[in-house]
Amino acid sequence: MVSVGHRYPRRIIAGWLILAAALTVFVTPLSAVVERSATAFLPDDAPTLKGLRAMDSAFGTGRTSSYVIVVVVARDKLDDDDQALYERLVSTLRSEPERVSEVQSYVGDEQARKALTSKDGKATYISVGLPAAVGSPQADEDVDWLRRTIADLDPPAGTKLYVTGDPAMISDLTTAVNEASNKVTGVTVALLLVILWLVYRRWAAVLVPLATIGVALVCARGILALAGEHGVSLSSYTDAFVIAITLGAGTDYCVFLISRFREEFAVGRAPSDAVAVACRRVGPALVASAATVILGAISLSFADLAIFSTTGPAMAISVAVTVAISLTLAPALLSLFGHFVGPGAAEPGRRWAWVGGVIERRPARVLLASTSGLLLLAAFAPTMTLTFDERSAQPADTPSNLGLAALADHFPRNEALPDYLLITSDHDMRTSRDLAVLNAVSVAVSKVPSVDLVRSITQPAGTPLKSAVIADQLGDIASGLQKADDKLKAGRPDLERLASGTNDLDSALAQITEGAERAADGSGKLSSGTGKLASGLSKAADGTSKSADGAQELRSGAARLAGGLEQSHAKVTAVVDGMDVMVRALNRDLICTADPVCARVRKGLRQIADGQRRELLPGLAEAAQGARKLEGGSSDLAGGLSQIADGLQQADDASRKIAAGQEELAEKLGQLAAGSGKISTGTADLARGVNKLVDQTGQLQRGVGKSADYLDKVNKNANTPTAGGFYLPAEALDNADFARARGIYLSESGRVARIQIIGTSDPLTRQGQERYEAVRTSADQAIRHTALETSSVEATGAGGLGADLKQYLFTDAKMVVGLVLLVVLLVLILSLRALVAPLYLLVSVVLSTAAALGLTTLVFQHLGGTEIGFTVPVMVFVLLVAVGADYNILLMSRMRENGLRLTRGDVARAVIHTGPVITAAGVIFAATFVALLFSPLTNLAQIGFAVASGLLLDTFVVRSLVVPACAALLEDRNWWPSVGTEKQSE
Repeated sequence: MVSVGHRYPRRIIAGWLILAAALTVFVTPLSAVVERSATAFLPDDAPTLKGLRAMDSAFGTGRTSSYVIVVVVARDKLDDDDQALYERLVSTLRSEPERVSEVQSYVGDEQARKALTSKDGKATYISVGLPAAVGSPQADEDVDWLRRTIADLDPPAGTKLYVTGDPAMISDLTTAVNEASNKVTGVTVALLLVILWLVYRRWAAVLVPLATIGVALVCARGILALAGEHGVSLSSYTDAFVIAITLGAGTDYCVFLISRFREEFAVGRAPSDAVAVACRRVGPALVASAATVILGAISLSFADLAIFSTTGPAMAISVAVTVAISLTLAPALLSLFGHFVGPGAAEPGRRWAWVGGVIERRPARVLLASTSGLLLLAAFAPTMTLTFDERSAQPADTPSNLGLAALADHFPRNEALPDYLLITSDHDMRTSRDLAVLNAVSVAVSKVPSVDLVRSITQPAGTPLKSAVIADQLGDIASGLQKADDKLKAGRPDLERLASGTNDLDSALAQITEGAERAADGSGKLSSGTGKLASGLSKAADGTSKSADGAQELRSGAARLAGGLEQSHAKVTAVVDGMDVMVRALNRDLICTADPVCARVRKGLRQIADGQRRELLPGLAEAAQGARKLEGGSSDLAGGLSQIADGLQQADDASRKIAAGQEELAEKLGQLAAGSGKISTGTADLARGVNKLVDQTGQLQRGVGKSADYLDKVNKNANTPTAGGFYLPAEALDNADFARARGIYLSESGRVARIQIIGTSDPLTRQGQERYEAVRTSADQAIRHTALETSSVEATGAGGLGADLKQYLFTDAKMVVGLVLLVVLLVLILSLRALVAPLYLLVSVVLSTAAALGLTTLVFQHLGGTEIGFTVPVMVFVLLVAVGADYNILLMSRMRENGLRLTRGDVARAVIHTGPVITAAGVIFAATFVALLFSPLTNLAQIGFAVASGLLLDTFVVRSLVVPACAALLEDRNWWPSVGTEKQSE
């Protein structure tokens, strides 16, 4: 390839021009391809993305991969027109299920409206779920569609709408990079034009590299665009880096080639011959130099972060295309127009002669002085603080940044940028035990520094549920018991009435006693009456005897007597039966049984009834029977009269007793009835009071029983290390007040719990990422040795993006640094066919890279107050180590031209001859990255500064002083293990 350009110059020129034209006309511009083929910002298996998918599956639609936020801000208060706009927007979003997977709004939910509206009433927002991942082409397209849709809604005057969130920020970043590309290209070309003119002072010498890098840039961008359309992943930084590295590397290759061409042309060679010798001498070194950059860039493709894995291959393709064009198109142009380029200076400048002389005489001192300065700058590198906040990487006036600013102006800090924890169990967590564990996690997380608010199923409003705190529950129990006590106090009047009724009962019983005493007195009178009855009956018997003479009269009288006796028998039987009823009633009366006086009365009644049944009734029956016999003539008259006389005598005796007793008994029973009435009244009062007392006592008993059962549950479920004074019955979740919280913080199956964390520090900053990681660690520790110990804990949210970027960055950095160092070392070994020189050459580029990063940290972070973008260290390392190795190879190849024998004088002469060209190349390459300082993106500006300063340090310190000093100290030991003294043929 190195000999093609000068042999067929016209064909080569025509071929490259045709290819450049075809790629320009027929291939989609690279910026457009980047927007369509960009890869998601994080790997698909990133923890925060896995957590987001898990959360969406449990609480969302199962289709969401990212969220954007639509912010609505009114000039004054949100009014009806703004409400109508809000509802139209929600309706429009829900009508596009292919683009929008979820809409979180307050339409139809007054409680959500309060939460999503700012306290000043001027702003509200909608969270919109997108099926596409952050940074993917589809996400960028969806963000663009959403912004167009909002613009078409014709919002009321003074009302503004913004689209922000991670997808919008990355989309704006891509747009900003693409818009900066033309500016960077223009600045780079202007700088190159000035530097080349200062180096060559001939327009022909300036135009050859400009024409070469122009064609190289067109071809590289076209080939990359073609590759992107056929599946090669590209990133938002692709175009900017392609411009810088193509223009820088292409110019360097041309400078080295032109410099050697001018040397050969100066000794009298024809342009074509001079080109041939230059290609033969410089070509292998340029190929080796390009190989270091290509392989170093390819090592980035093994990174997990898309920003590296997509940028690396693009840079490798660009460098490959650039070196191919530089070694073919530039020689072709020199073959045709070399005589206009002219020879170089006959002798190098005095400055490089002086530098070579100092190195030859005092290499150790030069090495010590030069490395000391580099080490001093490198000392600032460990103080570097990385930022993963993509907002700071782009201008403050991008749409996404304006949206975030609007949120910050109207809502509490980080309200719309929360982090989430997801606890996934293998069982339903709607139990008191598991709820206590979830509460313990919430409490543990709330204690993490810079955590402002924690919302969960056990504290949906951000503070522990008062009804679930045991101390409050005991307070409720105490309150319930106090109410029971109050009820008992309220029942005191009833108890007093009960006491009054008891007193009345006592009075009534006293009257019964008095009546009983009188009944006893009546018994004597009954006895006297019985004697009188006996006397009368005796007279009747005498009269009956006197009637014996008149049988007919006797018979008639006997009939009448029999009827009267039978009637008397019936009446007495009725009286006896009534007395039996009274006795049985008194037998059933518990109060009478308990009262001795009433018991004695009852006993007297029983005795009277028994006497009537045993004596009076049989006598009357017998007399009636005799009278009937007398009437029927069935017995002799004398016997009948005698029987009548005996019966009348017996009846007379009993009648007298009964008559008197009945009279007295009637009187006493009247008194007893009066006392019983009073007893009845008192007993009624007593019954009512007792009934109320029983009811209240029953209520108290049931309340105390419930309290006992509840406290027993609390004791069983809350007496654990994880309960921490918390107890929430599982049935409480069925309460209507929990309905909304249950749907937000606990999945339908009960197996996934969500905890929302809002911090005091910005989740997109380093402090926010540290809090995110601390929250995750705290949750892991909180579930240890609990019922949920086997559950998985996942995290997602705004802070998760930076936390995952940090983790992937450290992993990628270790891998990339190792691969790049290995690749560069192998290229150096193969190019120089030695082991010693490659080792210190590698150390020198690492030292210059560390110094460049330290200087960048000093300028941007310590002096400018801006943290370093997370992409800066890795990208700067790859570029500086690979490009620095380029210059090492060119310098050491010049030393190797004189053979394996190397002296300090040889080293000095190599410095004198290569110093000007390496310096020019370094300045030119640095200029291409200086152009990145004019980019509005902070990350690109920092990379541009770091690479430019690193190239200048490498040019003026490492390649001019450090490496020559080491080579002078080692001399021919540089080529160990190769040994020899022959010089290479030309």
